[in-house]
Amino acid sequence: MADSPVMPTSSPSLAAPASSAAPDYRAIYDHIMATHPGYGQPGTSPGCHACWMESPRLRAAGGPALDVGCGMGFAVELLRGPHFGIDARGVDVSPVAVEAGNRRIGGEALSVMNPGSIPAADGRYALVTCFDVLEHLDEADVLGLRDELRRVLRPGGLLYCSVATRAAGSTDRFGDNLHRTVRPPEWWSGVLDADEIRWFRRAQDLYLFWRKPG
Repeated sequence: MADSPVMPTSSPSLAAPASSAAPDYRAIYDHIMATHPGYGQPGTSPGCHACWMESPRLRAAGGPALDVGCGMGFAVELLRGPHFGIDARGVDVSPVAVEAGNRRIGGEALSVMNPGSIPAADGRYALVTCFDVLEHLDEADVLGLRDELRRVLRPGGLLYCSVATRAAGSTDRFGDNLHRTVRPPEWWSGVLDADEIRWFRRAQDLYLFWRKPG
């Protein structure tokens, strides 16, 4: 599957969310983590795939590192392992995922975050990752989390995100598509002010990089 520098000329369509109230991300993803076994398998982890794909760049970025929306922590565990050797931690809105991940990894590498608020000081991390998370948020919440990702990154640090630019094949417990914001690559690139993007046309997967000015 090759990179495609060609951007689509029209936005993918996605029906409006079935629920009109603000999404309860914690309830949604506690339920998903408890009922979808695939989310508990490292072989299907988008974060692990993204880390291996950019292994030299992430090793050069070093740590400390934070994976935002870490789920059960497979990417965190990989970054902490012998290949990367990075001091990595993770945060997620789902206590179910965090508890399961810490039980597997050992210790408290993962912690619970409130939706839209990363529990870390300004400029704490040299590397911040966010894999297949942003498309799961409403558009207004995408902007808020983007600002948080940038806030906790130190000057000169690297932000690395992956985004699916397609609708998900399943819905949440409230009947909404799991991908709440489906937009073309150029939209995501503009929102994140990306320095570099890689888009895999067939899979509709987008990878974005942003380095915080030093």
